[in-house]
Amino acid sequence: MKKKVLTTTIATGLMAAGVLTTQNPVSAKADTVPKGDNATSTNEVATQESDAKTIAQNNVNTAQTNLDKYKADTQNASDSLQQAKANETTAQKAVDEQTNKVADAQSNVDKAQADVTTAQNGLTAAQENAKNATETNIQAAKDNVATQEQTVATAQDQAKQATDAVTEQANKVADAQKAVNDAQKNTSAAQNNVNAAQKTVDDAKAAMDPANVQATVDTANKAEAQVNKDKQDVAKAQIDLDNAKAADATRQTNIDNAQKAVDTAKSNVDFSTKQAQEMKDQFNKYQGIKDAAQKEVDGLNDKLSNVNTITISDVEAYKKAFNDWYTGSKRGENWTEEDKNFLNDFMSSNTYKGNAADKNITVDINHLTADQIKELSLFSADLLNQVRNQLGLPKVIVTEGSLKLAKDVTDNYVSDNWDKFDHDVDGISRAAAENGLLSGGNFYEDAIFSSDFSEASTMDDLKSILYTGIVTMIGGSGDEMLHAAGLLGVDFGDDISTGKEQYFSAGTSMFPIKEDQMWITKMGHFFNVSKDYIRDSAKFSTTEVPGTSTEDLVTQLNTAKAKLASATDALNKAKDADTQAQQILAKNKVELTTAQDNLTKAQNVPVQTEIAQKALTDVQNKLAADTKINEDAQAKKEAALGDEAAKQKVLDQANANLATAQKALTDAQAKQKAAENNLSAEKAKLASLQQVANEKTQDVKAAQVALDDAKNKLATLENAPLLVKAAEDKLAAAQKALDPVENVLVSEKAKLSALKQDLADAQADVTTAQKNYDEKLAIQTKAQTDLDNAKKVLQAIYDREALEAQIAAQEKAREEAEKKAAEKAQAEKNGYHVDGNKVVDENGNQVANWTVKNGQIIDNKGKVVSGLTINKAGAVVNKTGQQINSKNVVDNLQFKRTQAPVVQSKVAGKTYVSTVVAPEKAKTNALPQTGEKESKTTLVGAILVGLGSLVGLFGLGRKKEY
Repeated sequence: MKKKVLTTTIATGLMAAGVLTTQNPVSAKADTVPKGDNATSTNEVATQESDAKTIAQNNVNTAQTNLDKYKADTQNASDSLQQAKANETTAQKAVDEQTNKVADAQSNVDKAQADVTTAQNGLTAAQENAKNATETNIQAAKDNVATQEQTVATAQDQAKQATDAVTEQANKVADAQKAVNDAQKNTSAAQNNVNAAQKTVDDAKAAMDPANVQATVDTANKAEAQVNKDKQDVAKAQIDLDNAKAADATRQTNIDNAQKAVDTAKSNVDFSTKQAQEMKDQFNKYQGIKDAAQKEVDGLNDKLSNVNTITISDVEAYKKAFNDWYTGSKRGENWTEEDKNFLNDFMSSNTYKGNAADKNITVDINHLTADQIKELSLFSADLLNQVRNQLGLPKVIVTEGSLKLAKDVTDNYVSDNWDKFDHDVDGISRAAAENGLLSGGNFYEDAIFSSDFSEASTMDDLKSILYTGIVTMIGGSGDEMLHAAGLLGVDFGDDISTGKEQYFSAGTSMFPIKEDQMWITKMGHFFNVSKDYIRDSAKFSTTEVPGTSTEDLVTQLNTAKAKLASATDALNKAKDADTQAQQILAKNKVELTTAQDNLTKAQNVPVQTEIAQKALTDVQNKLAADTKINEDAQAKKEAALGDEAAKQKVLDQANANLATAQKALTDAQAKQKAAENNLSAEKAKLASLQQVANEKTQDVKAAQVALDDAKNKLATLENAPLLVKAAEDKLAAAQKALDPVENVLVSEKAKLSALKQDLADAQADVTTAQKNYDEKLAIQTKAQTDLDNAKKVLQAIYDREALEAQIAAQEKAREEAEKKAAEKAQAEKNGYHVDGNKVVDENGNQVANWTVKNGQIIDNKGKVVSGLTINKAGAVVNKTGQQINSKNVVDNLQFKRTQAPVVQSKVAGKTYVSTVVAPEKAKTNALPQTGEKESKTTLVGAILVGLGSLVGLFGLGRKKEY
């Protein structure tokens, strides 16, 4: 009943917790077990528990499987999300890089467009200039140049006059400066004279003193000696002045000669500059002519490089293959492998060149315009004439009548809804009759078919079909040469060298073929009209349609090359003349520089006369001053040596001389002031003249600018055609440069648009992947929750089982303990039993000499007492399991000691051999130990010892069990 209650409690607890109660209905049944039948109730509960455990384990397994699957799904979703994000990053990087490319491309377009605008403005200006380049305007420009040249000359003369005036005034300033200097010197000399006169007066006064006589004599002698020396210095200074004047005359001669050399060199430079400009203009003129010729050659080369050509590598081999096909009783029977290989090589080696411009021209293949038919006919005729020219055959001619025939035939194909790989003979005949030609059969058309599953066509597509048609037909496609004969104008069976001139045109049409499936077939038509097929010339115009053939281009190219060679020769000569003129100009400029350097050197030679004159004047002034001093000294000497009256006379004269010197100083100071005023006036005049000279120099420069402008305007008018041509070339080049960069911009923008779409797709993928990942993660999270709940339920069941097992074990242990307690009580009551480590009898008395150790009975010698064991109740029993007691322990030992026979025993499948020795019959109450008193306890001990020995013999070799 306890177990049932426990199970019910656990189940109720699980239900209360809400843990998977719907997945474990057995738990709910526990409370409904009938109380009256314990056995049935227990079995039902056990079955229910087993089912619940199985269901719970299955739920865990299922939840784990689901979780593993959802984890894999989540990981896959995560991988997809990461990849989507990586793709988004890559796409974003591509968009960023492409955005930069678009910006660069836009910048290039803007620059190229600016260049076009600049070039257009330049062309407009050049064209306007060309309009103005009339004879009248050119003559006016020449007259203006002449006028400006005269203006320059006049300005140069005026500037020279102003410069000369400045030079002249500068000389006057120099003279005035010299006058000031001289006046200053005179003033200084006058001051010196005043000082000397004052000193003379002072000396005269001193001479009145007898004590100064000798000093006066000495001064007079010294003054006389100084005068003599001054006279020698004056003579030397005069010689130096004469030499300086001669040197200055030489200097001036050198300056004059150097100036003449400068003037001559400048004139040469002016002349060679003009000549060099003329040669430069001439060179530029021929450069323009040569550039125009080169452009024409380049343009023709470009055209020829884009021209489709058909080349026969070996004309004789082709003629042989052609003729071999027609010879023999059956056409083609004489065709050799060599013929076939040659024709195959011919067809494979001639391939169509695509044309970028034609690829941008869409066409309605069934409704070509007149211009389109004309273009295709001239294109095909040129190809055919290339072949005819190589074979020496007459050319085909595109005429107005052949173009109309082509249009009418192709229109009939369309109106007849033609859908067969064959000729619309009826449509061809109707068109021939309408155009005044022989009718009743296909006498005109060859055709090539091309199936490409596309109705869209460009002019390049049609030219490719026509090119392929001519090559394959000329090359004997289909193992026959009938098409070749028709295109080459050779009658069937005739030798290939007998071709005829024909009127030629080409056209196209398109129609669906209805067999296993529908596909679009494009057809190229070639029409050859022989002159003898014309029945009504009024209906068939033979007026030739003008066009430029490859041969015409070659002729034009040769003519252009000749013009280029002539222009190049003229340009080279002009270049040589220009180079020579530039060399002469450079040489003259060097000579001018040298002459100017020589003039500078000559001018830098110092003027010596003025210095020498000053030196002479200085020594002359010194001589005069010293002479005066000497005279005064001599007078003082005479006075000193004379009488008092004479000395007084000297003093009077000294005072008179002092007054004269003072007056001379006043005059000198007045003259110096006047000289300084004059110098200031002359400097003011010089500054004014210098200003005028500067203005005249600026006038020369302005006149020279006007002259250069006039020359440039004249050159612009004279070279107006070349300038227009150059401006046109520049504009064409700018426009040509604009197209590719615009194409690049369009391409880069298209790429950017595509990349942005890729980015948008990548971002959408990220959004989708993120949503998918979130959904998968939510499912995984729920699966994890389900697994956790399932594990909780299973663990609850395990916990319940463990608890039940624990209770059962405790119950069993209790029962066994009760059983053991009962058995122990019974054992204690019936006989010898164990109490701890002691052996006691049924009365509770301890048995002497016996102890219990490790579940065995040990005697007082430490040996195991054989034959006795201790059972689970703790009772001491013999080998038969009988508990011994105080009564039967003696009976067990009452037998004689005899030699026993050999005894074999089997234990655990093994045979043991032993000899049993029986003891002699013991005496009652006899003790085996010596010296012990006889007692009940000791007697029992001795008996047990003997019994143990006896039992031990029988137990020999047995496996111990505990």
